[in-house]
This record gives sequence, C-alpha cells and structure tokens, in this order.
Amino acid sequence: MEDIAIKVQRSTILIKVAMAILIFVEVMSFQRTNTLNFGSIAMTLGALCLLRGLLLSPYMLSKPVKIWFKQNVGFNTNSHKYFVLSFILISIGLVRYV
Repeated sequence: MEDIAIKVQRSTILIKVAMAILIFVEVMSFQRTNTLNFGSIAMTLGALCLLRGLLLSPYMLSKPVKIWFKQNVGFNTNSHKYFVLSFILISIGLVRYV
C-alpha cells in the first residue's frame, strides 16, 4: 500500500510541476511580447484543465495506462468535466491554426 501512495505522490508532484511550467511559459510569452494571445491562453488553460482532471483521479496515477479504462480504476466524475472543458479550450485555441 505504501508503494502505491509513493507512486501517486510522485505523480502528483510531477503534474503540479508541469502545471507551474505551463503557467511560467505563458507569463514569459506575455512578458516578451506585451500582447495577450487569447488562443495561446486558451491552449494553456486547456492543458491545465487536462492535468487537473488527471489529478482528481489519484488511484489512476499508480496504474499503467491500459488499465485506466477498466471499471474499477476509471476516471472520477469530476475528471470527465475537466476533460470536456480541456477539449473545448484546446479546440478554441486551435482555431487560430485553421
């Protein structure tokens, strides 16, 4: 049981560091150009929502990816909401590339 807790803790720390790096990169982009790029902001928020959705299902973080979609391991219901929101925000951010 301790092994699972250690894996979950390491994964959550790694995801939180990734979230902080995303925010830092977006702030540095704004600092460099002094313009707000709403497409880039939407993409960043979408990525942050995706990572937040993963954080809400901690038991999943200790299992391999191919086991994630089985009945006992599945995503938390709040995770689904974050995944839908991230899909919408990333789609909005991709509009600038069409």
